[in-house]
Amino acid sequence: MLFLALAPTWTRADTDPALREDGVLYFEDNLPSRIMAAVKDPTTIYLRRDFQTALAGLDPGAKLELVGMSPEGFLVKATYRNNTVSGWIRAEDLPPGVDPALLALAKKNQARNDEVAAAIARKSVIRGMTPDEVRASVGEPEQTSSHTDDTGSTLTWVFTTYALQYQTSYAPGFYGRVQLQTYPVKVPIGQLIVNFANGAVVSVEEHKTDPNSPGIVTN
Repeated sequence: MLFLALAPTWTRADTDPALREDGVLYFEDNLPSRIMAAVKDPTTIYLRRDFQTALAGLDPGAKLELVGMSPEGFLVKATYRNNTVSGWIRAEDLPPGVDPALLALAKKNQARNDEVAAAIARKSVIRGMTPDEVRASVGEPEQTSSHTDDTGSTLTWVFTTYALQYQTSYAPGFYGRVQLQTYPVKVPIGQLIVNFANGAVVSVEEHKTDPNSPGIVTN
């Protein structure tokens, strides 16, 4: 008999980021709850996703937790002979009761997280970001306004955008010698206006006094 359930929500990072494998989609980061299942047929857990070294053999009805997935198979955790083992099962050994919609949701959420991470890395704002993600990308807004009615809540954040211009000046150097120094100066060139609705960015407006200038946002 097949058992499938969503266990309580994640409470901690079970997989140390330093030990995570490249190319693996970890469900902990992308689903609100754990995926628990019970195998229907005898199933082998392997040490790696090349499926060369067997770790454990699960009998029908044995429970396991799906930890992640890759094109090769599924990373799982199970109890074997009173010990917890973590390893890989082949894609064809996935218990048939696992809802494919959960796997699709995990892929969708990972794609969204990757897109947001890329936006933060380039100091930009995209639709769908949360206020905390916007702060991580461009800092605290200089102006805020909000509105709430029967349809929900809206929020507007305003940031100043700057261009870096280099200026030179003379300053005392070693042994009293005057030296020419070059240093960057932030020059305001416009505004970045971020509009939220119900906790997510719905539009981004950018206004520049010089449309050809590559402005940056700073708090």
